[in-house]
Amino acid sequence: MSEVLTKRDAALAVLEEVLLAARRAAEEARTQEENSFQSGKVAAYYDVLTVALEQAELVDLDPVDFGLGGFDPDSLLSAPRKAA
Repeated sequence: MSEVLTKRDAALAVLEEVLLAARRAAEEARTQEENSFQSGKVAAYYDVLTVALEQAELVDLDPVDFGLGGFDPDSLLSAPRKAA
């Protein structure tokens, strides 16, 4: 069965990919040697992801719909776990 992709669905797919890329990049930046550049990257991604989740809540959009279900941006602010 073939589905027609609406503009809304396409926009949601793009949003999901952008936010997932931002999350991956933020988590990667957290694992790098701490310096002002890496800290700035994490802070910028934190801001983007926080705004996305806040706006989603305002319009009753479930973060699961764009790949951030269960994600807490505040986790970016804690120290990264070291591999044992």
